[in-house]
Amino acid sequence: MSAIHSIRTELRYLVRELGLLDKNCFDSGLSLTQAHLLTYLSKNGVTPFAELCLQLSMDKASLSRTLNALVDKNYVEALAGAEDKRLKSFQLTAAGVQKLAQADGAADNAFSFVNDEMELQDVKEVIKGLRTLRINTFRRNASLHPQRIQIEIMRSHYQPEVMRLLTETFSLEQNIPAEMISLPPQLKSQCWIVRSGEYILGTVAGWLENNHWHWGRFAVDPGYRGMGMGKQLARVSLGKMLTQTDKVLLDARDSTVKIISDLGGVITGPTTDFYGMPITPMRVKKEDFTGFADN
Repeated sequence: MSAIHSIRTELRYLVRELGLLDKNCFDSGLSLTQAHLLTYLSKNGVTPFAELCLQLSMDKASLSRTLNALVDKNYVEALAGAEDKRLKSFQLTAAGVQKLAQADGAADNAFSFVNDEMELQDVKEVIKGLRTLRINTFRRNASLHPQRIQIEIMRSHYQPEVMRLLTETFSLEQNIPAEMISLPPQLKSQCWIVRSGEYILGTVAGWLENNHWHWGRFAVDPGYRGMGMGKQLARVSLGKMLTQTDKVLLDARDSTVKIISDLGGVITGPTTDFYGMPITPMRVKKEDFTGFADN
């Protein structure tokens, strides 16, 4: 039996053993699809119908039926579009937040056997294996549907995930002190993220300091590197900044120098050491920037 067939078989059996096919999944009062929808809205806030359709890989008819059922139960509220009232968005209600908390508790209770019957090392291996499978499946799916990857201004409820990514990238990978990762609150700043559904894939910030705009805190999750999203994030964020200023300053790691150079940036000084890793000062001028046509 091939490895692929074995994985498919184990996943099929796992779905069955966990009772995920039951309309009352984990005795939560929700189907698995309903639980996914509530969880997505809980993490993402107000979400357009089109995004739910795309990110949850559901056809419009099935999604409409599921949303209508949740609206009827007062777990979800439909919002008309500001410009086109036919373009609806959805958000959780207070009852939906409460129901999701109950469902999460029921699911945790159903999984209590993990702590009771599995060794810690086995649990770690399961988590690692599931995460690896999920990331590689996502990479395949995103290559087929690149529109799943969005670049946008960070909304406040994603800040904890962004800080986790920055900490893992700069503190754990690059040995930069954790207290240097966050921008001082007195600085005028913006933060962009690369997002696909609930996944925060990358982030970057721009800030005004000493009358100059700076670009940095640039990070892409290791599991999603090599997909071109870092260059896209740099192009979009720098393009937005260069509508407000004539130039942007930055200190670039070796892997970032080529990205910025390809967008019209130039090196402005010698490379220096920063906590054991080289950084190179660079500048991007509005008249040299090559990314405007795609913004």
